[in-house]
Amino acid sequence: MDTNKIILKWYDKEKRNLPWRESDKNIIDVYKVWISEIMLQQTTVSVVIPYFQRFILRFPDINILAKAKIEDVLTYWAGLGYYSRARNLHKCAKNIVENYNSIFPEKYETLINLPGIGDYTASAICAIAYNQHEVAVDVNVKRVISRINNKQNLSNIEIKKLAKKILSLERSGDFNEAIMDLGSKICKAKDPKCTICPLNKICRVFKYNKKALLNINGKNIFKKKIIKYGNCYVIGREKDNKLFFVRRPNRGLLGGMLSFPSSLWVEDKNNIPNDNILKNFILHANIKNCVHHTFSHFKLILNIYEINIDEEINIEGEWIKREDAIHQLPSLMKKVASII
Repeated sequence: MDTNKIILKWYDKEKRNLPWRESDKNIIDVYKVWISEIMLQQTTVSVVIPYFQRFILRFPDINILAKAKIEDVLTYWAGLGYYSRARNLHKCAKNIVENYNSIFPEKYETLINLPGIGDYTASAICAIAYNQHEVAVDVNVKRVISRINNKQNLSNIEIKKLAKKILSLERSGDFNEAIMDLGSKICKAKDPKCTICPLNKICRVFKYNKKALLNINGKNIFKKKIIKYGNCYVIGREKDNKLFFVRRPNRGLLGGMLSFPSSLWVEDKNNIPNDNILKNFILHANIKNCVHHTFSHFKLILNIYEINIDEEINIEGEWIKREDAIHQLPSLMKKVASII
């Protein structure tokens, strides 16, 4: 049996039940494919599912998304991280509505020039939504293709070439999702389930090079993360019990998100730079608590200053009640809000 037939036979039995795979009369919803693929970048399926469901309820089609305010989009993205994805999603929706009559382009060359759509997402849309002869290379696809060919340290271009040799012409979309599912459920990075893998009879790593299963790249995948430190200022106004929030700059971590004011985050915990305006407020304030948070490339320890004032503050921002702000906050700031 051909490799692609083995993979598709396994997929038909074992495919994951995911909300973006639901369709009416076997018609794939390209909008849902696009939203899910953007959300799944740097984020696991289990985390994405509830966010995807809430997002689709609020923005059920591309026209509603394009008309929405970016602050509203960011609110429904809050907690997913990598907030530039949400801003690019919004820009892309506007672009498609204005320039393509609200219809997703079908050509890879057009898709890849839209905001927030790179090679992976363009390939995924072409393959999954339009059943074109494309391969979307994510970490799961790369791992499966590398292992069955017993070739490590391949580029994405090389992975694509190898994958296209076994890509189903009739079911290109299903083939892409099958490889992703296989990598997620069976051909895992750690403790792969080789004995029940449908490809174990043709997998060259399993047959000839089992030591490569321990670490496909030959590198230590558990790198120690650096630690950064910062101060976070929870400023409360006594007359109405509201808290002071700012919008973070669009560029950088938590870009565009509602946040408590904070200092820069630095590696030297003894030299955390405080904003000059805030220095006056914290001269006689004690550190209330601290919050630990892990990002993809570093760990963060935030000192929390709780400050009560009865005056205005000379920083651009807004006063909001805690219960009204909580759902708009990224995960880090929700941690801060939970301890005050």
